[in-house]
Amino acid sequence: MTHMNLDADNKLEKTRTSETMNDLKKRASQMTVTHRDTLVTWGPFMGTCIAIFYLFSDGDFSFLMTFSSIISLFSFLMVASKIENSKSCSGVSLRMIDCYLLITGARLCAIVPFEGYLPYDRSGDWLYQVIETAIFCVVGSIVFLCRKRYVDTYNSQSDTINHLYLIAPAAILALIFHPSLNGFWPADVAWVFALYLESFAALPQLFMFQKEGHVRPWTAHFLAAQALSKLTSFLFWFSSYGELSDRDAGHKALVGYWVLAMQLLQLLVMGDFIYQYLNCVRKGVPVAQMLSSEAV
Repeated sequence: MTHMNLDADNKLEKTRTSETMNDLKKRASQMTVTHRDTLVTWGPFMGTCIAIFYLFSDGDFSFLMTFSSIISLFSFLMVASKIENSKSCSGVSLRMIDCYLLITGARLCAIVPFEGYLPYDRSGDWLYQVIETAIFCVVGSIVFLCRKRYVDTYNSQSDTINHLYLIAPAAILALIFHPSLNGFWPADVAWVFALYLESFAALPQLFMFQKEGHVRPWTAHFLAAQALSKLTSFLFWFSSYGELSDRDAGHKALVGYWVLAMQLLQLLVMGDFIYQYLNCVRKGVPVAQMLSSEAV
């Protein structure tokens, strides 16, 4: 009688285990289908980053700067390919892209002729500069696609933020609070101007989301990648911001704190979007529905 009860209990346990496994497989399959675009987007990127880390890094903490640029390049390549494949730039904020073109151009002026703001490891010998140059070229191509090739698909009525209101304050702050690692005033101002402007560059796209009332998956992935890029950059400068300050030069003693504060501000500006994006992934909701309160 005891053996019969044990057999029955074992069968019941096996049945429950089997049902649990089937349920997990079903959920995993459903998650894969729901986030197929997300997996296709992030999978190759992670593989590329791991390969670059092993091939071009000395394991130094400063590789985070290069890693941040790789993420950024990946995000812009995604936008350019989606525009070209769909033959449309609908849903893309041209004002945001204009800001990024200015950002990458200014940064190149500081890191190509000089070495003050380069990573300390091997990636700072040439890879970091090549990646930033590639970003500038890709962003320029996006501007061309939006302004020329597919200009009829660009919705200017939804892209309402005047980016001059972002550029001017960033330029003024850069003139006042700039480091001097390059030892050349225009290059130092150009580098920190790019960083200050980058803190607010995503605002036109975020406002465009609200204006249109919906989110396109690839623009959501783009902003998520940009947020990850800036988080990576923030982690590096959190440990190194003291190097940007000149303690014997009055207000320049605060430059490191300004750089850190502006990067933190960018993460706060994108905080709600990041929360909604991660919530969609966690709940198995397509990121295109992140503005739907019922879905998220």
